This record gives sequence, C-alpha cells and structure tokens, in this order.
Amino acid sequence: GAVEFVGRVDHQVKIRGYRIELGEIEAVVEGTDGVGDAVALVGESDRLVVFYRPAAPATELADRIRQRCAEHLPEYMVPAEFVAVEAIPLNANGKVDRAALWDTAVPAQRQHVAPATELEERLAEIWGQVLQLEQVSTRDSFFDLGGHSISAIALVGALRGAGHPVSVRDVFVHRTVAALAAHLAGGDDQEAAPAFRAVAPFSLLDDADRATLPAGLADAYPCAQVQLAMLVVTLSDSERRTYHNVSAFPIRDEHAFDGDALRRAVRTVVDRHEILRTSFDLTGYSVPMQLVHAEVPVDVTLLDLRDGTDEEAESRLRAYLAAERSRPFTPDQVPQMRIAGAAGRNDTWWFVLTMSHGILEGWSHHSLLMEILDNYRSLRDTGAPAAFEAPPVRYADFVAGEIEALASAEDRDYWQDVVARPVFELPAGWGEDESVPEYECGTRVPLHDLMDDLRELASRTDTSLKSVLLAAHLKVMSQLTAEPVFTSGLVSHGRPEVTGADRVYGMHLNTLPFVHDAGARTWRELIRNTFAGELELWPHRRYPLPAVQRLGDGRRPIEILFNYLDFEQVDTERVDFEDAIYEASGEFGLHVSTLGGVLNILARPHQVSYPNVLRLGGMYRTVLEAMVADVDGDASVVCLPPGEASVVLADGASAVEPVSRSVLAEFEARAAEAPSAEAVSEPDGRSVDFAGLDARAAAIGRRLVGRGVGAGAVVGVLLDRGVELVASMLGVWKAGAAFVPVD
Repeated sequence: GAVEFVGRVDHQVKIRGYRIELGEIEAVVEGTDGVGDAVALVGESDRLVVFYRPAAPATELADRIRQRCAEHLPEYMVPAEFVAVEAIPLNANGKVDRAALWDTAVPAQRQHVAPATELEERLAEIWGQVLQLEQVSTRDSFFDLGGHSISAIALVGALRGAGHPVSVRDVFVHRTVAALAAHLAGGDDQEAAPAFRAVAPFSLLDDADRATLPAGLADAYPCAQVQLAMLVVTLSDSERRTYHNVSAFPIRDEHAFDGDALRRAVRTVVDRHEILRTSFDLTGYSVPMQLVHAEVPVDVTLLDLRDGTDEEAESRLRAYLAAERSRPFTPDQVPQMRIAGAAGRNDTWWFVLTMSHGILEGWSHHSLLMEILDNYRSLRDTGAPAAFEAPPVRYADFVAGEIEALASAEDRDYWQDVVARPVFELPAGWGEDESVPEYECGTRVPLHDLMDDLRELASRTDTSLKSVLLAAHLKVMSQLTAEPVFTSGLVSHGRPEVTGADRVYGMHLNTLPFVHDAGARTWRELIRNTFAGELELWPHRRYPLPAVQRLGDGRRPIEILFNYLDFEQVDTERVDFEDAIYEASGEFGLHVSTLGGVLNILARPHQVSYPNVLRLGGMYRTVLEAMVADVDGDASVVCLPPGEASVVLADGASAVEPVSRSVLAEFEARAAEAPSAEAVSEPDGRSVDFAGLDARAAAIGRRLVGRGVGAGAVVGVLLDRGVELVASMLGVWKAGAAFVPVD
C-alpha cells in the first residue's frame, strides 16, 4: 500500500526492482521555487504521487516541479502525478493523514493531462475512439471513463489491431493511458497476443456428426455447457418456466407506429445474426448440438392498445405478456424468440420480446433491441436498413474458447482450488414454509442518490463501480454466515478478446464461484480485495460452471449470485427504461443485480421470504451508506438498517431470536431471574453470582452519578480482565455513560 513520510526520515520502497527514497523525492520537490511542504506517497499500481503546498500563488508550478524532478532524479523516481493542496493534513499524532491526502487527489486526477509521448498519444486516440470521447486524459482511469468488461474487449481489439500486444487484464491492471503506455514501453514480460483464428463453419464437428446434418444449415457446433443447462432446466421446470423470458419496452416516438417497418426491421436483423436463426438438437448427435439455419421464418405480432383507458391498455398488455410466458420454446423451434409491436397512445408504442435465455444474455438482448429500433427508424424514414458491418467473430468462437478452457490444466487447477472452499448457504429459517405456494418474491432498492458518491468511491479506491457494488454484496452475505471465507456466485462472460466480439449476439454468460475473505479491516481494503479477486478470476472465466461443479462433489458450488449490469447501448431518449417490464424467473435461491441506479433482489420464497428480502434490501443500503461515509471506516462492523432490532447470526443450524433489549437490560433481567447463578469466574477459582455482580455494578454506577457522570459521558477504565472489570463496565452503563478501556 501507500508509504507515509514522517519527519525527515528517508523511507525506502522497492518498485519494479528499484529502491526508491521517498525523502529524496520530497527534497527535490521542496527545492522548487514556490513550493512549501511536500509528501511523496506510493499509490495503487506502484504509482508515485507527490502532494505539495504552494508557498505562494504561482502559474504552471506543477510543470516546473516536474521539470526539476526530471533534472535531479532518475527516470524511475519521477512521480506520475503532482497534486497541490492547501495544507498537508496531519492526524492526532502529528503524522501525515494519508487517507485525507488521497481524498484530495481525486479532483486532480480528473484534470486533463495531455499525452507526453508518441505512444501515449496513439493510445489516447484509440481509447477516445472506442469509448466515444473527444479527448482522453492520460491520467483518467478506464473505469472513470465509463469502461467495463465488454467495452474493454472492444478496446483490446482496437489496440491489438494497432499492433499493441495487450489483454483485457492489462487494461484492468494498468488503468490509465499513461500506465498502459509505461507497461508497453517496458516490454520485458510481454508476450505477443496470439493471432485470432475464426472458427470455420462446421469445423467443431466430427465427421460422423457432420455427415448426418440436415440440409439448409449455415453452421452447426456443440452447445455451450451453461447454455445447455438453461435448456434442460427450461424443459424440466414447466411450472416456473425458468429461463423463458418476456420483456416489454415502451418506445417514445413522435411518429405513428408502423407495423410494416417493424416487420422488415426484424427480418433484417435476424438475417444478420446466426444465434437468432439457431435451434437445438439435444439427443441426435454425439453431443448436444446447436444448428444455425440459413433462413428462418419470422413473424411479428401487431397489437393495438389505443382504445379504452390507460388501465385497460395496461391490462391488455399484461395479459399478452402472461400468455407469452405460458408458451416456452421447445429446443427444436426456430427462431427461439417471438416479437410483437403494440401501438399505444401519447407518442409511445411497445416493443415486446419473448425469448429463450439459451440464445441471448442481457447485453445481447439490449443490443438486439437497439439494432431493431435503429433499422425500424431507418426503414420507416428512408426505406433502407441501417448500415451494418458484420464482425469477424461469431458465437462459434465463444464455444471454441470454452472447449479450449476445458482442456486447460491451468484453468482446471484454479477451479479445483476454488471448489475446496466453503459454499455460502442462506440462513436456515429465512424462507417460507414448504406448504406456502411459491410466489414472485423480490424488491428494488433505489440507489440513485448514492450513485455519484459510489462512482467517487470507485475513483478513490482506484477500482470500478462494479467492484464497489460487488464488495457491498459480499459484505451483506458475510453478515449471514459464520464462515470467514466462502464462495458466492458472480455472473461473468466469456466473450473472446477480439475486435467485434462485443457485437456478437449469444449466451456468453458464465456464473462462477467467487472467493471472499471477510477479514478486510476497512471499506477501502474490502473494495481493493474484491477488485483483486476479479482480476484473479478473469483469465479462467471461460471454464463453464457445470464443469466446475464436476470438480467437486457434484453439488453446485453456488447458491446465490450477483450480476452487475450496464446496458449503455440503450438510448434512453427513445426507450423508457424505467417503465420497462421484465417477466423472468431464475433457479438460484437469491439473485442480486444492479442496473441504472437500482439494486434488484429476486429470491425463491422457500429460501428467502418476502419480509427477509426487504431486510436484505435494508442491509445493502446501510452497507453502501457506510462505505461512502468513510472509505477508511471499520468494515468488520455489522451493518443493519435503522429500526432493525435483531442481531443477524447464523450457525448453519438454526435461526436466532430477535434481540430487543440492551445488553445491560438483558443482564439485569438475568440477575432478577437467577440471582444466585454464577455470573463471572476467574482462573484462580474466585467467582461472583448475578446478585453480587449487580450489587457491585450498582454501587459503581451510584458513585459515578454522584460525581456528575451521566448520559453522554465517557469513563476511562484501567483494569485487568476479571470480576472488577465486568462490574465496572456494567456500572458505567448503569450511570448512562460509555466506558473506554485504557492501556
């Protein structure tokens, strides 16, 4: 972590093999005209930062400091950043307050810093093109610029296309243009990115399977294992219709709804994407197979919601969605989706998509929505479809990546170690009785008022918003188990790191067990540890969950899952995202997701009842509020929402009754019930019963009150462990004060 400079002692650190004297850096900075005090710290990714206090107003002082450092220090000791502060903050002991200094660094990091080298200039240009930004500061974090795992794939593809051998993990580790440029300039431990070879049609089949394929196919290849699991669950769960999804999006449009344009738009998009023309044969080949048809019939149902009241229109739409939910697809159907358009009132129409989750995940789902809407508008206004450039990668390449991962001994060893960890289990007694019929059980926790603070928290910890929210999820789960280390499900994706992979539709998801250690002392440490865990998992993300399960005892290694969603491709000016309707059900006991400033909790009620879902929502909110209030606050505390009277404990066997009284009240009640029972014993055999202990505590309390001690006071206690310590603690409480143990 960061290294604090105290007094005039030269603190040494070792970065990339170089021994660096922080005191020498500070002396050089303080030797610059116009600089008062200076403090050098080491931040994340071994980033040297100098905080300095300008002795007098000066223009371009940072540039003068940088030039002086370049003249008087070796290159490896020149700080990456110089931050002006009004004063160097000190803590109660007179030492530099490191946390306060880092907080002041955030605004400075967001100032535009122009490229300093030709390499930085080339990288900044590519970053701007991929992230659609006019300019990119070389000190801005990829995550602060709105980046996430799927946009990282697009960025890596563009960087590799320009000849830079990087991976998504490199972008996550070296999160600024300057840091990535320094990594590339080092070059010692870099390997050239393997050349991408697209999978040729039918090349993933053996000769016997290839010989029995029907006519009219564009390709055929094995099912991905998670994809296959979804299809099997759908077939076996006809009551809940798991993984059969229906969604409806209100579309704002000043033009009247054009059903013919929508039909042509859907036809255009289906012709472009193989997964939309795919059916499944689970038993007719050596492995379960997906068949890509060259052409498929596709129709669009047209509805009219303009007659009657708003309530009647909504009722008719809901009835249509319910009917769609009642008709899951069989594997051999093609396409595995149905689309409807509903004319509405007030410049709005509805786009309805019914689909098998086996063909599309969330990113593909919402990309499909926007591609159809773009083509709808283009066909309606010009008669021609929107421009389209087919990516050089297909869903077959994702399947090939999974096959490669299954053959990897490194991936297998990684997951073998993970499945040896305890699996998080929801507390017993939190669900409904089995006699209660299953019902839709979920809640939404609005976080809109916290989002700016949460993004700021991600910047201050040099991580991502996803890591902050995942850390909060893991903290809440750690409050429900006695296990100090456990695994919780994290939804990942296995898209190949190739240009265009972000535009390939398919079911790329892979929910994997994520190892959590509840030992973090501060929120900052918890978030940083979570981000480090994501980095560790990333290279092994293509090893499918069913194969991970087979590495253990056959029991599924996750019972709950967390899913961070960011559908930035959706144009919220056209799509009323807030009023969209999603009809779906999952197979896990607890499913937590975040999207657009809302945390969604969906549970199986026999595992988590609706009242307990609401309790969980309160815990998430309380944890996030504690995080943003003090990033260096105590992360070991139990965070319960206001009004929550119970202590959340779980021993794996039984629930704990709610506690509604204070510890003092519990003690006094016990003393009244069993005054002669032993209360405290010492190793030498000395003991005291509850009546005696209560009498001693009462005497101490009276003595304190007599000396003017009352509510709000603080009393120092200097005692070794024993009867007198316990009596003193209780006595202080009886006086209404708080006690502080003195060493």
